[in-house]
Amino acid sequence: MKKTPALAAVAIAAALLALSSYASPYWTLHQMKTAIAEKDADGLSEHIDFPALRESFKGQMMTMMQKRLGSAGMANNPFAAMGQMMGAALVNQVVDAAVSPAGVMAMMEAGKVKPGARPAPAADADAAIETTDYSVDYRGWSKVAISTSQQDAGKFILKRTGLWSWQLSALELPESTLNAAD
Repeated sequence: MKKTPALAAVAIAAALLALSSYASPYWTLHQMKTAIAEKDADGLSEHIDFPALRESFKGQMMTMMQKRLGSAGMANNPFAAMGQMMGAALVNQVVDAAVSPAGVMAMMEAGKVKPGARPAPAADADAAIETTDYSVDYRGWSKVAISTSQQDAGKFILKRTGLWSWQLSALELPESTLNAAD
């Protein structure tokens, strides 16, 4: 009969482990929001996988550019190939500027996945990030999407890097931005 307290302790420990693992992206989001409110770029950078984030963003921007240059009006344009080359160079520069500690901080502070997103005015910046209502949507064991209640704001994608740790590793552009390419 002495096995019952030990089994109960193991069950409670397992439940606490599962609960803490489930809550871990919320804790990461809290840490990111705190870093943004304190203007701590290094603190925010700890939660960002910059190479993966750049690749994700470049892929979406290149796809959007391909849609525009592949449209019916551009099919017979002799300058389309040159535009594609210039566009690729421009995409690289835009992505490199947007996916920097300051660029990601500005996007998260504004609550929008858009390059050059403008955060709230300086006086209201701290209040804006604390009142920004982020929601966390699990997309599997190792991936969550963070979004705001703003329409067409896009999503910040976190990927699990350990049992309790997460990093921002992808962005999903807003539907309006993606559809503008059509």
